Amino acid sequence: IRSGHIAGATLDVFRNEPLPAPHPFWSEPRITITPHIAALTLRGDSVRQIASKIKQMERGQPVAGLVDITKGY
Repeated sequence: IRSGHIAGATLDVFRNEPLPAPHPFWSEPRITITPHIAALTLRGDSVRQIASKIKQMERGQPVAGLVDITKGY
């Protein structure tokens, strides 16, 4: 991007997530970073997944994929 070979980029997935705060991508105006949301979401799959997680919570079971604000996502 800095050399001009690429005009810009939108990046969604990184080897280490969340991308560390001091990473130079954050300050590059021609790079857009999304929070790992670029995949297609199918409504039926989403509804089943959400219902399953609600049942786990109601049963007091561990629930995978919870948002942890202290980690930045």
